[in-house]
Amino acid sequence: MSNMKSAAPLALLIGLVTIGCSDAGSVSKSIGRIVREQNAQELRLTAATPFQWDKVYFFHPYTPRSTICESLSVQVKYCERIVPKESKDDGVMSLAFLSGARVVHYELHARWNGDFTPVPANQAISSEAAVFQVVPSGTAVDGSAWLTLVPK
Repeated sequence: MSNMKSAAPLALLIGLVTIGCSDAGSVSKSIGRIVREQNAQELRLTAATPFQWDKVYFFHPYTPRSTICESLSVQVKYCERIVPKESKDDGVMSLAFLSGARVVHYELHARWNGDFTPVPANQAISSEAAVFQVVPSGTAVDGSAWLTLVPK
């Protein structure tokens, strides 16, 4: 019986790592808290960010660093510094926030915290337009609702 008790937390941990939660940045975690509040209907992305930004880019899982830097107009010599991590997992995408032409924040986003994949990739969305409807769209590995974030 004690083996069964210890196996459950291990299975949950493996499931969370598999969907990329360990890679989630601070904004991703904030998005997750907002969208999982009781009866959350909408996400205003500015509410999840503690910094100022004009536009955001969403990059689908597995988007190469070079593609991200090209979309953000980051010079090759600065690319690895501005985009230090790439998504290497179905459960992880990349978010890049810009103020003017400057990248002010880049991080990996765990899709379990809210799935932006219906958003067109590699295209800027203004901070005013970054408003999403929270739509339950299935069940996650841990049995909780999978939440899709659909542009309004």
